[in-house]
Amino acid sequence: MQTIALKINPKNSGRSQAGVVWAGLCVDFGGRAFPDPRWSDFVVVVLTRWVDALTILLRGKSQRQEVMFMEGPFAVVVEVTTAGAWRFTCVERGLRNVTKEQDTIEPKELLGSVVSCAEVALALCQSNDWWSVDADALDCGLRALKKEIAMRIN
Repeated sequence: MQTIALKINPKNSGRSQAGVVWAGLCVDFGGRAFPDPRWSDFVVVVLTRWVDALTILLRGKSQRQEVMFMEGPFAVVVEVTTAGAWRFTCVERGLRNVTKEQDTIEPKELLGSVVSCAEVALALCQSNDWWSVDADALDCGLRALKKEIAMRIN
């Protein structure tokens, strides 16, 4: 199984005039970055999507979730294949969908990295006085995800 982690770079961060927080964010897929190692995006919004999608998977309400990045035509598809393994696919959307990476992963590692990134993003919002309704949504979703992880993942 492939190692995978969502990674955030809070040193490369800021807030738009509209109040949306951005920072470096990418998926480290076995030492390769998707969409790019220098990618930045609206982290609070994207991480809320991750948190919500993984909560749905853990609850068994769906076997497949797609998480879109805000900038660019990039998406990640996570599919439950068995209780201990998920299929993870990085896709570039366009006129044709192009699969950039695909492998089977262990959910625990991905879950841990998403929780960690969400905590870093919330701390970034708190320390810079960038708190918003988006941060409230991420905070609420993160609490729900942590509850599901505690109940289902050993």
